[in-house]
Amino acid sequence: MIAAATADALARVEARAQDVFHAFESGFEPEDARVAQRGTNSVAALDPLSVVAPDGTYFARSDSSGTTYSRDGRFTFEDGTLRGRDGAPILGYSENGTLGPLRADPVDVALGRHRDARLERDGTLSYQRSSLDPRSGERRFERVVIGRVALARFPAGTQPLRRDALHVLAPRGVKASLGRPGESGFGGLTLFARDLGRLDPVAGLMRLQEAYLSLEALRAAGQVRGGLDREAMNLVK
Repeated sequence: MIAAATADALARVEARAQDVFHAFESGFEPEDARVAQRGTNSVAALDPLSVVAPDGTYFARSDSSGTTYSRDGRFTFEDGTLRGRDGAPILGYSENGTLGPLRADPVDVALGRHRDARLERDGTLSYQRSSLDPRSGERRFERVVIGRVALARFPAGTQPLRRDALHVLAPRGVKASLGRPGESGFGGLTLFARDLGRLDPVAGLMRLQEAYLSLEALRAAGQVRGGLDREAMNLVK
């Protein structure tokens, strides 16, 4: 029984240590909900594709498991597609209102004319298209709008299911509400910023300390038990 309890205590120490290890990681979702902080915690960034979602909302993304959600807003514009750090496409609304991955014009991508991508406070994603005038030889630039990044939120009181350190899933039977930043009650994006995750560092360290103390108590109990067993065997002899 003590061995099983010790194994459980070790697992708790590992889980709490992992939470603390990921402190200040963009979009981090702690495993222990008790150490999650409310509100938005962010710092300034220089990347025009690094943004922070309003408090209580997530970015929607598409991967092999379907639609998942994350507060990690450090995006890239690889191959003309807005992607998360792991390469998964970020969902948004095209100019005609269709929800799906936000992608640049394939012709512009093939010709390498999709540069200087950036996001606006209302979620608008655009890039700079360059072209060469065949008559004058003059290089021309125009800003092309792809669409607007989608935001997701869950009904009040809903606890999303943690899939991994950066992503959550909608609980069974619960559907996330999607919308555009600045509309339908959704706030705007914070530009040139990086989310610092939802871990409360002080609470995380306190839980880690509690886990260590619990483990030490079990080890001490095991040593006492072992000593009593040895004394009982000596008496039998």
